[in-house]
Amino acid sequence: MNYFKRAMASLKRRKGKSLILFAVIFILGNVMAGAIAIDQGTKSVESTIKKKLGAVATVTQDYEKLEKDSQENEKVYDQAKPPKPKVLKEIGELDEVNYYDYSILGHVTTEKLKMVQPKEEDYQTGMPGMNWFMVKGVNFNEILDTKNNIIEIKEGRVFEKDEIKNGKPVVLISEDMAKENNLRVGDKMVIDNVLQDFSAMYGDSGDSGDGEEKKVDQKKVIKDVPVEIIGTYKVLQAEKSSKKKSRDEKMMDSMNYYERVNSIYAPNDFVQKMNKEIAIKNYEEFPQNFEGQSKDQFLKELEENDFGTSTYILKKPEVVEDFRIKAEKILTDNKAKYSKILISSDKYDQVAGPVKGMAKISKLVLIISVLASILIITLVTILFLRDRKHELGIYLALGEKRSKVVGQIVIEVVVVAVVAITISVFSGNMLAKGFSNSLIQTQKTEQSDSMTYDMDSMQLGQLTNTEISEDDVVDAYQISLNASYIILFYVVGIGVVLVSTIAPLVYIMRLNPKKIMM
Repeated sequence: MNYFKRAMASLKRRKGKSLILFAVIFILGNVMAGAIAIDQGTKSVESTIKKKLGAVATVTQDYEKLEKDSQENEKVYDQAKPPKPKVLKEIGELDEVNYYDYSILGHVTTEKLKMVQPKEEDYQTGMPGMNWFMVKGVNFNEILDTKNNIIEIKEGRVFEKDEIKNGKPVVLISEDMAKENNLRVGDKMVIDNVLQDFSAMYGDSGDSGDGEEKKVDQKKVIKDVPVEIIGTYKVLQAEKSSKKKSRDEKMMDSMNYYERVNSIYAPNDFVQKMNKEIAIKNYEEFPQNFEGQSKDQFLKELEENDFGTSTYILKKPEVVEDFRIKAEKILTDNKAKYSKILISSDKYDQVAGPVKGMAKISKLVLIISVLASILIITLVTILFLRDRKHELGIYLALGEKRSKVVGQIVIEVVVVAVVAITISVFSGNMLAKGFSNSLIQTQKTEQSDSMTYDMDSMQLGQLTNTEISEDDVVDAYQISLNASYIILFYVVGIGVVLVSTIAPLVYIMRLNPKKIMM
């Protein structure tokens, strides 16, 4: 009888011990299968959500690091200058970048030009009687926000390259803003910048002393900036995939939407020139607003703070980490230690607490279960072999090769293991579903209690038009019985069993038939 037939006969003859080995591998297999199923589910939801968020990046200040270092040196805020435009451009020239734009922002307050106010919300933006607009400078004439599905051109056109190059006073406004102010494409629009004496408004201490603003007549100066409207755009609503957004999340969505509705797109050089003229006019009319600064100091500070923001649309979500590594190296090489890369997919890390918590637990459980399985299966196999010491000794005494005796034992263990692992594939998957549903609700409750909104959250909300919440991540999490899960579990399971047979094989190799038969 060859060693394969002997292995099959041995399994039938020792049904009790075979069942014990089967039970051990089945129980441990369920633990490993459950851990692998949860790990596969967390990786799947991460990949799905990050693809949905897209690959849009920007350079922002590392507020966390600033706050930490400021505890030892309060001057770090003065030293934390944003990267120069040439550094941002160098990042924009990385291979992973599809489109790049450098944008100088301007903020204007007007009286005649009316902003669009939220109609269904219980708040209004800006101060009563005043209107606030963001003037968004662009270098990329096709406008990056159209490529990023944040806005859509409705009438007119985008900028021509010549208008961008020469900083011509041409703008695009939202169709809602055009309707509110009875404006059309081709009209001349005047941005009536209102400059005020803030020292009269707030006083030296910033308030009236009783917690209320001073009610005084203020001197106002109007700085008119005429522009031509070449197009209107529609703000595309953020994708509302979640039906369970919190009040804070809804408020942030609404604020982002109305900020985009009340934005004016213009060439960068025009915005830069307008910002400078308004700032100088403000200084000349209200020097008291600048706390005794000389004009030379004021102009120097104005030049130092003349910087913009950068936005990068990457070629595909899979390259975001390569982009982050290369971009952060460029920032480090240029000594921008308080700047960092923020990518739209980082939003996942902020809201995926429950799923990430499960991923950590599943990895830990998998490692422990693999080590425990190797130890327990090894001990059980050696224990059973000790009872078969005389049988193995007779095989060797009759001239059977040790390799065939070893082969017989391996076949016996692997046959039992394959049956146990095959059943574990299904039962472990079902256990993982029940366990993860319970665990994810626990993690979700703990995460909801500790969630906060910071500057990174606000900037991430402005990068793309795709909003996700903790509920979106939880809803996308699924345990499935797919091919990758089955293959991975078989590889891990059979691998564990084979490793577990190493010690028993050493035991067989050391057997001396003469001593056994005596």
